[in-house]
Amino acid sequence: MTRTLSGVEGPHADATLETGGAPAAAAEVAVALVHGRGGTAEGLLRLADEFSRPGATLLAPEAVRSNWFPAGHDAPIAANEPALTSAVDCVAATLDAAGDIRIGPRRVVLVGVSQGGAVVSEFLRRRPRRYGGAFVVSAALPGEDPAERSVADGDGAENGNLEGTPIALDSSEDDPYVPAERVRATADVFRRSGAAVDLRIDEGDGHGLSDATMVRIGDRIAALLDGDGNDGDPADTE
Repeated sequence: MTRTLSGVEGPHADATLETGGAPAAAAEVAVALVHGRGGTAEGLLRLADEFSRPGATLLAPEAVRSNWFPAGHDAPIAANEPALTSAVDCVAATLDAAGDIRIGPRRVVLVGVSQGGAVVSEFLRRRPRRYGGAFVVSAALPGEDPAERSVADGDGAENGNLEGTPIALDSSEDDPYVPAERVRATADVFRRSGAAVDLRIDEGDGHGLSDATMVRIGDRIAALLDGDGNDGDPADTE
C-alpha cells in the first residue's frame, strides 16, 4: 500500500510511504526502512523479506526522486539543507505512522542503508530517546567531521540521551563511499549519548546490506517480538 507521508515540509513534502509485512491488526513491531541514494522503498521492502518476521509491519518512506539530500554525506550540513531536515522529518512521520497502529518507538527498529543510513543517523542525533533498535548500514553521520557532532537534547542543545537504544553500525574497512573512520566516529558519538553500540567493520570493500547484517536485523525484530524492549511500558503508544 502507498500513501503520502503527513506532516512533512520542504523538498520531501510529497514523499510517500510504502508498507508491507504484517497487516496493522496483527502488527506488534514496526521496521522503518530508509533506502539509499537512487534506491526505492519498494526495493528495500523486497530485501526486507529476507529478515522480516511474522508480527512485524514494514514501513518504507521514499525520497522525492530517490535522493534524500543533494550533496555528499561529507559536505557541510548547510550544503544539504533544507533537504536533510525534510528527510529527517520523513523518518519522524514514519514513526508517527507506526504510532497510528499503536506501535510506539520502543518497538520500532530503524534500518538505514547508505544515504538512508546517514538520514537515520541524523534522525537519532536530532530526536534522541529509546527506540527498539537501529541499524546504520554503510553510512555515518552527515557533515564534514562526525567526531565534532553530538546528540541533541530536546531543546536542540548538546547532551541528548539515547537511553540504551541498541544501535548497530555495519560497514567495511575499504567501503568506496564511506570511510571507516567516519563510521567509527559516529559510533563514538552515539556511545557517548547512552546508546548500546555494536560496531562491526568487516574486511573488504562491501557496501550495502550483507547477509550477516540481515540476520542481525531479523534477530533484533525477533527479540522485540519476544518481549525485549517493553521496559515496563505495557502499551508503548507514545
